[in-house]
Formats: sequence, structure tokens, C-alpha cells
Amino acid sequence: MVAFEKTSKAVLGLGPPDAAFIARGEQNFARFAAVLDRSLNGRTWLTGEALTVADFSVGAIIPSAARIGLSIAPYPEIALWYARLAALPPWQVALAQQASAAAAWQAERQAGTAIDLGPGAGA
Repeated sequence: MVAFEKTSKAVLGLGPPDAAFIARGEQNFARFAAVLDRSLNGRTWLTGEALTVADFSVGAIIPSAARIGLSIAPYPEIALWYARLAALPPWQVALAQQASAAAAWQAERQAGTAIDLGPGAGA
């Protein structure tokens, strides 16, 4: 909800962000982050002591949330969990690749050139 209002609407030319939707999304983020924060208390990973696909799935949201102003700083258990995930070398590689792709997309967008999304994209 927040990401759509703050970024997608502008990219797609769908008008200005709706402050009420953003506020509601921020409230939902805070509510659900508080639940996750409590759930992580005493755990190394989301489901316990073993790293699982759930950690990668939920962890993928954290960098995007930060970019749109949804901070995990008020949630110490989430911050500790994400720090462990972010310390994994494969995760660092993935973050670097994502940052590189985002920078290339932004440069293409600013230059006003089309981006080749590959065969069948946009069909």
C-alpha cells in the first residue's frame, strides 16, 4: 500500500500519492512489525534456530521498506534478525545485484530510454 502510493503511482503516471492510504499502510506496518518483533524474541531466525526460506522471503521486504520510509529501527528483535541475515555473504551479493539493477533502471528512466524487459515482457 505504501510502496504503491509512494512509488508505483508516480512511475505509472497514476496521480499523486494518497496521504490517507499511506498513513493506513504505515499503521499496518507498525502493527505487523510489532507482532513480528515479539515473535522473534529468543529466536535466531523466523522459525527458530534454523535458517529457512521464510527468512529470505520476509527479509526481502526490509530493504524496500526502508527505501519508502518504513524503518525497522523501533523493532530491536527485527533489527537483530535482519542484521544476521544481511551478514550472510549470499545475501550481500543479492543486495548488491538489486542495487545495481535499481540504479540501471533509474538511469534508463531518467534518460527516457526504453528498457528491454526480455521476450514476452509486457505482453
